Amino acid sequence: MFKLCRSYVALIVLGVAIAGCNSSSSNKGISVPEKPSAPLTPTFVELGLERHKVEKLLSINDQIIALTDQGLYRRDSTWQALTDTRYHVLAMATLSDNHWIASVKQNESAFFIETNDAGATWQLFDDNFGGDYSSNEVARTLVYDSEKQKLYATGLFVLASSTDMGRSWTVEEGQWGSLGTGLGSILLHQEKQDVWYGGQNGIESPVLDQFNTETYALTTHAQAIGEHLPSPSVIYQIIIDPKNTDRIIAAGEGGIVHTTDYGDTWQGLLTEQNYRFHFSPVFDPKDQNIIYTAGWDKGADIQPLILEMSKDDGQTWEAYTYEKQEFKGGVRSMLAVEESGKTVIYIGLYNNGVVKVTFE
Repeated sequence: MFKLCRSYVALIVLGVAIAGCNSSSSNKGISVPEKPSAPLTPTFVELGLERHKVEKLLSINDQIIALTDQGLYRRDSTWQALTDTRYHVLAMATLSDNHWIASVKQNESAFFIETNDAGATWQLFDDNFGGDYSSNEVARTLVYDSEKQKLYATGLFVLASSTDMGRSWTVEEGQWGSLGTGLGSILLHQEKQDVWYGGQNGIESPVLDQFNTETYALTTHAQAIGEHLPSPSVIYQIIIDPKNTDRIIAAGEGGIVHTTDYGDTWQGLLTEQNYRFHFSPVFDPKDQNIIYTAGWDKGADIQPLILEMSKDDGQTWEAYTYEKQEFKGGVRSMLAVEESGKTVIYIGLYNNGVVKVTFE
């Protein structure tokens, strides 16, 4: 009986000791549920360039560059014009941090300008873009292949290349002086040695072509993407998924499509947009599962600015509207960058300058 009592007391002491160990200040044995994260709230700030059509936003040397229908600008505390404000700057390629070449229209003339000092000074140079048929055919896009030291550009219905910094051009696909609204998107896929380009042909059907710079093979994707976009349609932006280089995303009139097997099959990513134009989807630089996009409804000067965000790589979307009366919120271009550890989105509007968006 005495032995049983001693055993019983020992068990009690052991239980108290174990309980004491589990009640340490670290609470290691206790599962405390985390509070659900608060929904993100966007802050919209207008940055100026009102009454400008922003064709493209770029980040160069950690500075924001805006290509507009009234010149090229750099953002410091304010916007500084780097070119003649009578220039309509459509595209620009950066050959290095300081060496840039831009495609420009002025009235009925089309030409290239070049800087070797990051925009401080510019020079015009002679070129044969457009061939003998149209000396005024404008380069709608520009991209530089640093490995081959070769420029690529698109025109109305042509993909051309230059090995002498834009002075002379060789037709790779298509022809000069064609009919159509033009080829307004281009992507250099360095890993695959491909140039992707897109736009619209003379009968208002979408164009999305893939040109291999090694074999000169051309693959067309218009029929496949036409199953997901309305007709007529047009492709205005082509990007690579930074997580998967076989995934190509193409955006334009009527929504956004994508392929995860490098063009073998295509699926809708954001469709049924009722002919709404999507010019510039972008990935979040900090979380590459997040995609942003925004659009423009043709023909409506006054329309809300609606930023759309997907936190699951495009499976579902949330919309955030900038609430302001009588606002020209149609979107032409977007840029997502990291500043001070946070994602910042710059939105170029169709006729109303630039808006900066942050999430808190």
